[in-house]
Amino acid sequence: MREFSHPAIAALRDAGEELRTQAAVCADERRLSETTAKILRETGVMRLIQPARYGGLEADPRCFVEAMMAAAEYDGAAGWVLGVVGVHNWHIGLYADSVQQEVWGEDPDTWISSSYNYVGKATRVDGGYRLTGRWSFSSGCEHSQWVFVGGIVYGEGGQPMEMRHFLLPRSDYEIIDVWNVAGLSGSGSNDIKVEDAFVPDLHSMSWPDLQAHKVPGTEVNTAPLFRVPWGSMFLNAVTAPLVGMARGMLNESLSMVKGRMANYLPPGPTSGPFDAKRIWPAVSMAKLAEVSSDIDAARVQMLDNLGEVYEHVVANPDLAGQAAVPLQIRARARRDQVMAAKRATESANTIFSLAGGRGLTLSSPVQRLWRDAQAGSHHVVNGSDQALTGYGAWLMGEPLEDMLV
Repeated sequence: MREFSHPAIAALRDAGEELRTQAAVCADERRLSETTAKILRETGVMRLIQPARYGGLEADPRCFVEAMMAAAEYDGAAGWVLGVVGVHNWHIGLYADSVQQEVWGEDPDTWISSSYNYVGKATRVDGGYRLTGRWSFSSGCEHSQWVFVGGIVYGEGGQPMEMRHFLLPRSDYEIIDVWNVAGLSGSGSNDIKVEDAFVPDLHSMSWPDLQAHKVPGTEVNTAPLFRVPWGSMFLNAVTAPLVGMARGMLNESLSMVKGRMANYLPPGPTSGPFDAKRIWPAVSMAKLAEVSSDIDAARVQMLDNLGEVYEHVVANPDLAGQAAVPLQIRARARRDQVMAAKRATESANTIFSLAGGRGLTLSSPVQRLWRDAQAGSHHVVNGSDQALTGYGAWLMGEPLEDMLV
């Protein structure tokens, strides 16, 4: 399989054992450890899709997918935070240059967390909006200095007017410690609370404008990376880590199986040839082969679809977002993204069922990665039923009703 290499990914791999060791620390602390956060910063993986003008690497977006998978192999929480925080560096690149300067002017390693659910309530005022709300699941928020949140703007009569994203500095919101969970505990996905904060116009963007890619950031960030459709960037950010977690579980399980086999070998040079099938049931080997194929299939489909999206963006320099990429490709990418999440989760379940008693110990990376995969699969955009129903209806000639395509 073709791999999309980058020096930042190589540096992350070099730090892999440290990430693996720190995974338990992150889970215990219910947030990324300082060591893990430092690795994500210093290797550069967090800046893979950040504007070069502010210290970013402006890499092929497939490198970002590879990096998420690689980090999640060692620690599901690290891969998850890399995805859902790292993708915000691309999002900031769509904003006006003055906003980018505010965020990165003093420190290009500044992180931005998020909770995009449209639960906030905003009203229009001179120069911006007044915003109030409480949002859940803001992964990596304690390591971040800014946050993106979603909200609905209400008119004078209380009628909903439009959906918008709002960007706030750390001084304008409170982090509420609620993250006591079974999976992805190391992600530190606490609540964000905002009380009547003023958000300037330049710090807000409407959802329709994001969908249509009517964004000021492309005036200064002219690389094709910043013309990729919203869905193509964000959907992968919550699915690629699941594929990495399943791969990490497979690696750990194979190591455990080989250890068990070695214990059965009789000592001495006269023991004869080792027949693994006599020691380990053939059905177990078949299942390991099957999940390894499913994990590879999930990875290849995601990368191939993103590659095709990117090729269209590169080939159409006067177009951006959805306009640059045919609906057929975007729809297929959405279908395969949820199928990748499904394959990864089912693979994780199969591997866990083969892990035996050793896989149940709290010190085992297998059980921790399994719990992380279960948690990640619950993200709303990884749910397959609605997305696949919409795609199936589209195949039958109905309009495609999926706001993420």
